[in-house]
Amino acid sequence: MTIEMLLAALIGGSIGLAELVARYRDKPVSALLSPGGLLFVFVNGSASIVALIAVTAAGWTFGLPAATPPASLLVVRVIAAGLGSAAVLRMSFAPAQSRALGTGPISLLNGILRIADAELERKRALSRLSHNDLSGLSFERDHAALAELCCHLMREFDLSEAQRLGGLAAELSHRDDLTDADKLDCWGLELTRLVGERALRHAARRLRDRPREEPRPAAPEERDPAPDTDHPVETVPPPRPPVAKTSRLTSSTNGRTERKSFSDV
Repeated sequence: MTIEMLLAALIGGSIGLAELVARYRDKPVSALLSPGGLLFVFVNGSASIVALIAVTAAGWTFGLPAATPPASLLVVRVIAAGLGSAAVLRMSFAPAQSRALGTGPISLLNGILRIADAELERKRALSRLSHNDLSGLSFERDHAALAELCCHLMREFDLSEAQRLGGLAAELSHRDDLTDADKLDCWGLELTRLVGERALRHAARRLRDRPREEPRPAAPEERDPAPDTDHPVETVPPPRPPVAKTSRLTSSTNGRTERKSFSDV
C-alpha cells in the first residue's frame, strides 16, 4: 500500500508542480523551493493519498469485471485518486447567474498561491533593484525596441499580456511625476515578469551595444532628362504609402495579434 500511496502522491504533486511552473515562468525553481510552492505541492500530493485511501476503503472497482487482476485494479485506483483529487481541489461553487467569486476547495489553493505570489514578488523586486541591467538606456527612446525584442523571444504571446504592456506603456508615457529612470525601472520590472532577468539583461546589452544612428547609403542623384516633345509624356503613378511595422504587442477583436507598431500605443 505504501508504493501505491507514493505513486498517487507523485501524480498529484506533479499536477501542482506543472501549475506552479506555468504560473511562474520567469523563476520556476524559486517558486518551487519557496514555502508557498512547497506547501502547494504538498497539499496536492496529500489530497491524492487521502483519495486513494478513501477509494480503497470503499472498495471501488470503477466498473471493472471481477476477473480483473489485483495489480490492474491498483493502477486504476492510483490514477483515479491522483487525477480525481486534483479535480476536487479545483472545484468552485457559486450561485447561478452571480458574478461573485465562488467558494469551495479552490479557495485553499488560491490562498496558498497568494502566499507564493507575495514571496516571489519580494524576491523579484530585491533581485531587480540589486543591480541595474538597464543602465545606459532611456524609456522614451528604447522602451518600444526593448519590448519588441523581449516579446519576439517568446514563441507564443498571450493577448492579455500584450494588452497589459500596451496599457502600461501609455500610462508611463503620460506620467509627468516620474523621471525617465523611474519609468524605465517600472518597464523593466514588467518585462522581467514576462521573459525573466537573464533574457532582459541580454536584450538590454544588445540595445546598448547597437549604434544609435545607423548610416544610410546615399541615393545616387538622377538628373531628369530633357522633355521630348515628339513623344507623349508618361505620367508616373504616385508612390504607395509605407507599410506599417508589425508588432505582437497590439491586439485585435479576433483574439489574434494585430499588425501595428508598438510605438503607436
